[in-house]
Amino acid sequence: MKLLFLNTNIGYGGASKILVWVANQCALEGHNVTLLTYRDNCVYQEIGPGVKHIHKHWEDGSQRFSILNTTRLLHQYINKQGFDAGIAFLSPSIFRMAIAAKGTKMRILFSQRGDPYFESDKLSLKTKMVNILNKWAFNQADYYVFQTIKAKEYYNNAIQQRSIVIPNPIRPMLRTQSRKEGVRKSFVAIGRLDLKQKRQDLLINAFNIISPLYPDFKLEIYGDGEDEGMIMEMAAPNPNIIIMGKTSDVSSAIQNAWATVLSSDFEGIPNILLESMSLGVPTISTDCSPGGASMLIRNKVNGLLVPRDDKYALANAMEYLIKYPEKAESMGRHAMEVNELYAEKVISGQWKTILTRLIK
Repeated sequence: MKLLFLNTNIGYGGASKILVWVANQCALEGHNVTLLTYRDNCVYQEIGPGVKHIHKHWEDGSQRFSILNTTRLLHQYINKQGFDAGIAFLSPSIFRMAIAAKGTKMRILFSQRGDPYFESDKLSLKTKMVNILNKWAFNQADYYVFQTIKAKEYYNNAIQQRSIVIPNPIRPMLRTQSRKEGVRKSFVAIGRLDLKQKRQDLLINAFNIISPLYPDFKLEIYGDGEDEGMIMEMAAPNPNIIIMGKTSDVSSAIQNAWATVLSSDFEGIPNILLESMSLGVPTISTDCSPGGASMLIRNKVNGLLVPRDDKYALANAMEYLIKYPEKAESMGRHAMEVNELYAEKVISGQWKTILTRLIK
């Protein structure tokens, strides 16, 4: 098969990570794979040698919002290259591919990576119009991949009948230290610094509740993003909250943490949960929509699951792991089952099946 993967750039976010992973797996299967980017030429993921990365300066600088120009050039590129299938994960690329594929023989597959249930109560008229156009574009695909069952159930029967649920794979991670060598008295959170989704404000407020009772424990927050300034300001009064900055070495950051904590309101399949659980690190997560965390965590068996937007429940979960370290470590050991359930070969096989079905 000749496959086209489309994305604005190759960032370090979860969607870019999985898009590149799928492209790499397809190349390993012997397919002709092109990964096309059309905004900035950053590359924060490892692209396999079998994947051809093509960057087009279609929306740089003043042409950033020149959608018509991009779709015109993309349509010409698709016709010239004769792709069998096109794959896009995020709304900007889904919209452009939906238009550009019209009048070509290329079949298209879209994957919903966010939370379709989430809607802000403060939307401008422009944003509402963009959402309507994005909804139209999403409906143009021949097939769909969702991360969770709940995300799939959001859509109408016509979409559900030509879709499949494929969770994220476990990214192989290696320990450099045994947990027996000394667990740090630190809760660790890793993710984009984004108060709307990741809710670092909830995490900081929850930690502040237990911090006076356990002054030797710290909260380490890794990541960067547009809300970094506000989050640093929130954390400043408590010297035990440390803003660590962005890290490319997730394993070292979490492998001997007391626990990792995810405080998001909405996620797909959270990569940080998979990574933490794969290393046997005790894990706490909010029951974020649309059900990715609840797919992974069986409460008090392989982690702790707490309601969204409840700082007291989150604080109680952190205190529980402090008070009962043996139970915490037991949950961490049970969590390592994800290494088999979400192994790369298992998830890769599911993608192989669906792409073959798409073409046929």
